[in-house]
Amino acid sequence: MDYKAKRKLILESRETKERPGMHEAAAMFIKSRKLKNLTENTVASYSQALNKFSEFLDENIIEKIDDIIVEDIQEFIQTRMDEGNSAPTINKYIRSLRAFFNFLSSTGNLTVNPMELVDKLAEEKRVLRTLSRDQVKALLNVPNRSTPAGYRNYVFLLLILDTGIRLEEALSFDVEGVYWQERVIKVFGKGRKERLVPFSDLLAVHMREYLELRGESESSVFFLNIDGQPLRRRTIQEDISDYGKIAGIKGVRVSCHTLRYTFARNYVLNGGDVVSLMRIMGHKSLHMAQLYTEMFQADISKQHDKFSPVSSIFN
Repeated sequence: MDYKAKRKLILESRETKERPGMHEAAAMFIKSRKLKNLTENTVASYSQALNKFSEFLDENIIEKIDDIIVEDIQEFIQTRMDEGNSAPTINKYIRSLRAFFNFLSSTGNLTVNPMELVDKLAEEKRVLRTLSRDQVKALLNVPNRSTPAGYRNYVFLLLILDTGIRLEEALSFDVEGVYWQERVIKVFGKGRKERLVPFSDLLAVHMREYLELRGESESSVFFLNIDGQPLRRRTIQEDISDYGKIAGIKGVRVSCHTLRYTFARNYVLNGGDVVSLMRIMGHKSLHMAQLYTEMFQADISKQHDKFSPVSSIFN
């Protein structure tokens, strides 16, 4: 039985009840996410996924929420795969759709949840690329520290290398969120969860110097552009990418993610434990802890050989 014949048979067996259309249901869901005070990026991610799904439904003339069956979801996933989307990208769609249909089910707007039988795609094992010590030095030598924007970017690079915070966290924390005496920064991570991240004395010196250059502003955000507005995500991403090219760094994409992983690797190599690393970086699951441990195990073993008391006795 083909896809269309199967969906017709399934729909004929369902109890008929007035349900919202896809566009109305999507609007209800997005409103509910905003009321949960989720971050703009999270809401935008949901919107993007639902817009793609709505386009698919329109193309297949599927109007009602209750007319959607598991085969529709599978067909949507297959379409995304045919377009060349990666497994992690498609899994983001799946997570968004799962949250969407779970919401509809919990609010009584769905007879059968089609996502209950849909699994995530298997993903290839992630490889975390990091920068070497020499690459970090080369990168930090690129920003023109004699200019306000150059010095700001230099401090931005130091911040992520020193704390491992996410790009969005670095762009959004306030001046008042820096506790100088305690040497911690208050950031809001995924789901607006608050955490305190420690920073070094050396970074504190440069952060204070940047604040003097920054001057007073109506905005309380720490990093500002030359117009006194919060620094934009794209601006700093492009600047960091350009710095990597100028520094001649090859074999690894220079980005905020790479700097974050570089922090993690050096934290572990310098004796930090994975549990405290997870807390600092704002990870909730043990999956990332396991990933870090696996990725950095060879480095940890080398460090052990280097500083082993037994090795030092016989060398």
